[in-house]
Amino acid sequence: MMLYTETDRATATAEQQKRRRLVLWPTAVLFALAIATFVWFRLHRDVGGWVWTGLLTVLSGAYFLFFYEVYLRPVTLYRQHIDYMLDGRKRETVGVLTAVDKTVRDKDGIDCMSFTVNTGNADRPEDDRLFYLDALKEMPDIPIGAQVHVLSNDRMVAGLTVAPKER
Repeated sequence: MMLYTETDRATATAEQQKRRRLVLWPTAVLFALAIATFVWFRLHRDVGGWVWTGLLTVLSGAYFLFFYEVYLRPVTLYRQHIDYMLDGRKRETVGVLTAVDKTVRDKDGIDCMSFTVNTGNADRPEDDRLFYLDALKEMPDIPIGAQVHVLSNDRMVAGLTVAPKER
């Protein structure tokens, strides 16, 4: 079962565009105001006007840097993550679910939970594979020890299901 759909991509894209406008428009207005004050003070030969021009320029730059990193960049990273999950190359892994850590941690800018799947002999820890599941997606109620089928891009999970029993 795929965890991501085109609806997820459309929602993330809409949020990204909204946030981009909220970051770029005020930055552009502040910078245009800085240019206007520069022109105004130069035309009136006011040598003290550079202070206002400088303050507005610094304010527009600080506004952009702060809100880009805090407000826009997380959504951009999440949109890119959804693109990878839907369109990227995926690897299939079948194994036994051995551990689930529901603690939310940052993995490449995405909040994730982790779980471990053993693909070989349970006694060999080198057969353990660590996967990361988007914290915004629900971890399916799969008991420890169940055979699972993981569809992943790198170590990020795109799909997770219980594997059918072999006969």
